[in-house]
Amino acid sequence: MWSGTRVLVTGGRGFLGSHVVAKLHQRGADPVGVGSAEADLTDRDQTQRLFDDIRPEVVIHCAVRGGGIGWMRDHPVESGRDNARININALDAAHRSGASLFIGASSTCCYPRTPPVPFREDDIWNGYPEPTNGPYAQSKRLMMDLGRAYADQHGFASAFAVLGNLYGPGDDLDIERAHVVAALIMRCLNRPDELVVWGTGRATREHLYVEDAANGMLAMARWGRPDPLNIGTGREVSVADLAREVARATGFNGPIRFDDSKPDGQPRKVMDCSKATAALNWTATTPLAAG
Repeated sequence: MWSGTRVLVTGGRGFLGSHVVAKLHQRGADPVGVGSAEADLTDRDQTQRLFDDIRPEVVIHCAVRGGGIGWMRDHPVESGRDNARININALDAAHRSGASLFIGASSTCCYPRTPPVPFREDDIWNGYPEPTNGPYAQSKRLMMDLGRAYADQHGFASAFAVLGNLYGPGDDLDIERAHVVAALIMRCLNRPDELVVWGTGRATREHLYVEDAANGMLAMARWGRPDPLNIGTGREVSVADLAREVARATGFNGPIRFDDSKPDGQPRKVMDCSKATAALNWTATTPLAAG
């Protein structure tokens, strides 16, 4: 379906978006990756002008203002307010500019703090998210709920990929904003006397290689309805095991210390991705050690 399709990718020079653009080129699409240089997506008028100029057939929305758990904890206003504006403006501009489909990148953080494990899509709304990133998570929930509203009121098609924790080439190299895998890699490569890891090490996460995530985002076009869909590995990894795996991959042989004065965040994070496998014929193919 992508051959010749004009696709606007917000955040198209960012971590996830740049991989989405590359995958679209491989499939013969006509992708236009945009970033903050083209428009401030927190501004409604700038967003609408950009979308009207590009006139996309499909919008893949990867733009985000975010960072690691430390940045989220220290910037709850920006992570909630700015992402809510970005998501609202992108969805509305996609509809108004005549696009036929909006694919939005959501996040596993939209789940409640302690839902049944593994996380299933029906449980997204059954409680408040982990408080350390609550405002950010609520902005993702708002985007998905508005997608349903646009479908109900205007017949506008949208689809939302609930992505696991991303890692891989192109992640932010600012230690305060990088995702956990990149942050651990950079710390190990600095060869410290000891590798200090936030939290107890007992919290678990699901880590999704960014190229798998990009393929999952494109597969969402086959879904085309606003019911969220888990896009991940379905594999649960403790922070302690992750730290040891990164140390192995980088050749770091020093001690690892867990700083339990820092937050663990959500106790467990792993999704049931069986619905995506059945509906999209998509699965993540990159094991953690290889990634």
